[in-house]
Amino acid sequence: MQSVSIVMPAYNEEGIIEKSVRDYYDEIVRKVDHAELIIVDDWSTDNTPLILKNLSKELPKLKIAKTSVNSGHGAALRLGLELAKNEFVFHTDSDYQHDPREFWKLYPFIDQHDIVTGYRAERHDPPHRKFITAMVRLSGRMLFHVALKDMNCPFRIYRKSTLDTLLKVVDKKAFAPSIMLCLAASFYGVRMKEVAVTHYPRSTGRTSIAGFRLTSICLRCFKDLLILRKNLAGNTITVREKAQR
Repeated sequence: MQSVSIVMPAYNEEGIIEKSVRDYYDEIVRKVDHAELIIVDDWSTDNTPLILKNLSKELPKLKIAKTSVNSGHGAALRLGLELAKNEFVFHTDSDYQHDPREFWKLYPFIDQHDIVTGYRAERHDPPHRKFITAMVRLSGRMLFHVALKDMNCPFRIYRKSTLDTLLKVVDKKAFAPSIMLCLAASFYGVRMKEVAVTHYPRSTGRTSIAGFRLTSICLRCFKDLLILRKNLAGNTITVREKAQR
């Protein structure tokens, strides 16, 4: 791997953000010739911005971006993916529910694939989050005939050229762009590989998805799926050719 951009959305992660930044920086950025770590702060209201500012003075390849308003995880992730400039883009979350060392479990497959994504063999999340994932997986099978193990796992490497092409058919306001990217990639026959990764319970902070929002989130995701299906149908030939280059 010649160059990689690491993209990490963050919102109110003061308890873990420094460890996340330092560990991913040490494990990946220092070991790849051309690398950058992009943290997208979604208008955190705690000390996350201050911690990031101080870290950026020490770590030259750390870049801090900020959403224009508090927009949610999906918008923060998309901004980071669009800002990434290197040949490969690695996306993970800032809550440290994954081990940065497992990046190297995905790495061996990237030469022969355009997307290498982790799947959480044993997932440590609240029941409502697992329910949302199950509903999206079911909808994906019904609407797209896709049966991936974990379409929303936040531990994934994209080939940048493929990512840029796929982002064109994903609605800019999509709640979970990583799911939509997986579905679009599968629909177009993009070379993908799933690799089992470790998933840890959240140790600090709070999940950004509260249980009482379950119904509205499921409805929003279903709407996003319908928009994606429409976009895919209207761009089949052009996008498929570009995504497989």
